[in-house]
Amino acid sequence: MELFPVPDVPEIREGDDLAALVSERVDLRPDDVVCVASTVVSKAEGRFADLDDFPAGPRARELAARLAELTGDEKDPRFAQAVLEESVDLVMSEPFLLTETRFGHVGVNAGIDRSNVPDHDLLLLPKRPSESAERIRAGVDADRVVVTDTCGRPFRHGQRGVAIGWAGLSASRDWRG
Repeated sequence: MELFPVPDVPEIREGDDLAALVSERVDLRPDDVVCVASTVVSKAEGRFADLDDFPAGPRARELAARLAELTGDEKDPRFAQAVLEESVDLVMSEPFLLTETRFGHVGVNAGIDRSNVPDHDLLLLPKRPSESAERIRAGVDADRVVVTDTCGRPFRHGQRGVAIGWAGLSASRDWRG
């Protein structure tokens, strides 16, 4: 296996053609697997949001207050509201918000990114990451595309990359171990 990055990637903006961006910079073969970070996909799809887009309801205010009590840091209830709205289930509410997304991914804060959005407060995960992968796949010379997300490891140290969307291959769940 050989891994290599796409060189000279510009700052991604809403509407950017990710398939063209990859194809212009890398010579792909049909048996290659193209992995694209969810942050890149979300930016191209315009999944930006601001905290004011999420007026905090009672549950969000309660969660933010409890987390602030536990951590000693002020927690914005609008962020808690965004997490609730981007989730189908709140798996755990202490000492952080562990959630399940619409597409079955379990992670912290519904995968909402607060660090890669200079003109906004938040970057949400792609709405339908497998459809995003299929659109990219249609425009590149590779048969397989995976949309990845960096995911913390609850109760452990470190980060890992996980597939949240894919096209041209089958995903499997293995509960062994």
